[in-house]
Amino acid sequence: MMYKEAKEMNQQLLAWRRQIHQHPELGCRLPQTTALVKKALDDMGISWEEIGPCAIVGVIGKKEGKKILLRADMDALPMGEETGLPFASECDGVMHSCGHDCHTSMLLTAAALLKKHEEELQGQVILMFQPDEEGTDGTGARMMVENGLLDKYKPDVAVMAHMASDIVKTNQIMLKSGPCSASSDRFVVHLHGKGGHGARPHQSINPITCAIKIAEAFGDIGRYEVDVQEPTALSICTFHSGTASNIIPEDCEFTGTLRTFNDEARQFTLDRMQQVAQSIADAYRCQLTFDRPRGVPPLINDPEFSQQLHTWLQETIGQEGVDIPPMSHTKSMGSEDFSFISSRVPSCSFSVGSTSHQEQVYPLHHPKIIFDEDGLAAGAAAYAQAAYSYLTK
Repeated sequence: MMYKEAKEMNQQLLAWRRQIHQHPELGCRLPQTTALVKKALDDMGISWEEIGPCAIVGVIGKKEGKKILLRADMDALPMGEETGLPFASECDGVMHSCGHDCHTSMLLTAAALLKKHEEELQGQVILMFQPDEEGTDGTGARMMVENGLLDKYKPDVAVMAHMASDIVKTNQIMLKSGPCSASSDRFVVHLHGKGGHGARPHQSINPITCAIKIAEAFGDIGRYEVDVQEPTALSICTFHSGTASNIIPEDCEFTGTLRTFNDEARQFTLDRMQQVAQSIADAYRCQLTFDRPRGVPPLINDPEFSQQLHTWLQETIGQEGVDIPPMSHTKSMGSEDFSFISSRVPSCSFSVGSTSHQEQVYPLHHPKIIFDEDGLAAGAAAYAQAAYSYLTK
């Protein structure tokens, strides 16, 4: 039922998607995207409110009964587009290379389908249109949670979709169970020493030498102190210091990211990094500033809810022609700030296949990525069917 009806709405789905793709916006500044979403919801007769900058929540159904949250993110990435599509980005240096334009248009389509069947729903659908998923520290979902999303609407379960351009094939919906995406924590290490001439190092305190020792020690923490059965990725990604080859600088700074699937391992590693950095800084007589902004927790798909959703989709849209492969247990070291929802509400993230017909298939966040639009109706149907099945069975 839902797949057939989603395909009947395909022209509108693609119009929404291409309009958003052509006018990408960043972070929490999404005036054109949110205007499109608000108008679409108004046209459907769906009530909505804004609970933060460009953070929209719509509701369908009855307050009494169960509640399911469906989430779509809306922001783009700061990169130029190289796809050559007729509806390519008109905004220089901004592109929807992660598929959020697809997510938003699929959820709008699902909203239209669910509104059509509103009288059959024994509960409420909460539509979460989120800004700033691509923010460095996961500010969009966190902001909506801190602004009362879960406390006010009290969802019993939650679902999100994500495009998969190079892993899942067009017209496939892949569900995962258990650990899905890793946590993400930035760290910034700043060392202050004493500058001087490179010919007289004994008269200086070289912060570069100290920084190198700390960086080496960080690698050893991940290698020798964390349970080897707990995947941990600790990467140093920037290193800045100095202005000339014969001048010892006063300051050195390096930054990086830590990824884990286990909150205990995550906190242990971050604490040990700070302890070790301070010890080495003291030994090398440098002043240390160790900054670790609030990060994003790991995304864990609830096994029971995910399995139930997998069964429902197989029995419904799976019988209409959407391919629902066996449950996957693969993990990604990438992060996803939907984890601010999944850490409090039983949740499931599913992947929407959209492998393009290009000779070379590009991954997410690539300037040449093209999503196969033939897979969007399946994603919209999966959103709608998840809510319909949960609120009618």
